[in-house]
Amino acid sequence: MSPPRVIRPAARRTPAGVGSLLWTAAAAALPVIVTALVLVAVTLAVLVFSARGFDSLFAVVAVEWLVVNRVPLAVDAVPLGFLPLLPPLVYVAVLARQTRAVLSDIELPGPREAGAAVAGVTLAGVLLTALASLFVGSSASDFAVREASLPAALLWTVAVALFGSGLGVWLYFRRALREVLPLWVRGGIHLGSAFVAALWAIATVLLLIGLLAAWGPIGSVLEIGKDLTGTAALTAISVAYLPNVVMASATLAVGGEVHLGEASYSVFAVSRGPMPEVPLAAALPTTDPHWVVQGLLLVTVLVAAGLARAVAHWFRTTADAVRAAWLAAVVVAVVVAVSPVVAGGELGVLGTVGTGSLIAAGTALALFGVIGSATIALSLAGLTRRRERAESELERRRRRVGTVAGGGTGSEPEEVSPGSGDEVPAGVEAPVDDEPDGDEPDGDEPDGDDEEPSEGSAEPDPESAGPADPDGADPEETSDPAPPADPGEGPEESPHEDPAGDPKASD
Repeated sequence: MSPPRVIRPAARRTPAGVGSLLWTAAAAALPVIVTALVLVAVTLAVLVFSARGFDSLFAVVAVEWLVVNRVPLAVDAVPLGFLPLLPPLVYVAVLARQTRAVLSDIELPGPREAGAAVAGVTLAGVLLTALASLFVGSSASDFAVREASLPAALLWTVAVALFGSGLGVWLYFRRALREVLPLWVRGGIHLGSAFVAALWAIATVLLLIGLLAAWGPIGSVLEIGKDLTGTAALTAISVAYLPNVVMASATLAVGGEVHLGEASYSVFAVSRGPMPEVPLAAALPTTDPHWVVQGLLLVTVLVAAGLARAVAHWFRTTADAVRAAWLAAVVVAVVVAVSPVVAGGELGVLGTVGTGSLIAAGTALALFGVIGSATIALSLAGLTRRRERAESELERRRRRVGTVAGGGTGSEPEEVSPGSGDEVPAGVEAPVDDEPDGDEPDGDEPDGDDEEPSEGSAEPDPESAGPADPDGADPEETSDPAPPADPGEGPEESPHEDPAGDPKASD
């Protein structure tokens, strides 16, 4: 008879070896290779369809790879740094998804596995960028496009790879980070992300309105394509540049300014200048904005106030709420500040495409910081009063039904789950535990021992019963510590329970 198999616990496994780390790096770098193969296949199909031969196949694929990595180019020595942002965004999303999937397939991944995945993605991208630069350099005699600078190309490739793979690592470890970061930090990051998403949503609506209003000029520009292929090419270029326009338009929503060469645009004034012959450029305004457009700033203020009010119930103290609001404002300011670097650049002889980033970032910081902190503080003050009223009303009802010992200290009684073997007979008062758990500091855990009101009474406002965690987990900061639970008891009931549920043993 063979001896029984002994399986070591997963927590005691030795760290991954070099071979395992290499496999992790290779698996994470798989989207880099797949992206290059897809570019080869698409370019080959286009060349076959257009019957132009395959002499320039590798040079074209190399330029496409540089565009995917947001590498500034030069066309006949004319700088072209204003590149479409849609391909890099798709590439980053794929890298993040693959990195997260690779870490999910590893048992108990740690910093070594995460570092191996990030290093694999970065190294594969750098190698392909160097190879692409070699291809466009060898075709320089008959191919006019190449990278503007090899060091800049490598830096942009590293930045894109780190952002995509780092995003995947964060997506995997965010639940563990939730246990480390304070509530106001997590709440500030979530609120800041909501602020940025709202800004981009406002910019998207503004862009759609501009496209509809300028549909006639856009149709005239599309006629430059002459045939179906040319029209499709112009349309594809416009779609690829949509993220650039949205990020630039978000600057307008906070009172900033966008410039395209000699032309500049804001909610207060418009300055004309030469424009490229593309459909998106035809949608730009040519006259000074109407006063209604200036109301866009009021929309931004209302959105900031609404989002701040919506998350006020995450916090228990005003200090935490205000800190989270200002952290969210810093997140918005950073995004606005880096927008011209990511979504702008040189556009040949037309000049530079960008925004007044420093002024716009300062405006965004002040707007979202002041409006957000003031709104969240006032909302939290109202929620605190409602919570106190609800707690006092609940305590009064519990005393009425006899769940608290007469003349006691008002501490919370332990609940008894049906079927646990510790039922309290009718007419006998439930024991009161005045000692909180020594391992839990005051105000770190929500009170889960509130009894339901007696049948026929109204339940207190669920929103006033306690804060919600921004990550979707149990709230971490409340006013009262939870008493230690008896091992024989079932799960404790929350004050949010439906009053139509099963009656408690104390009733």
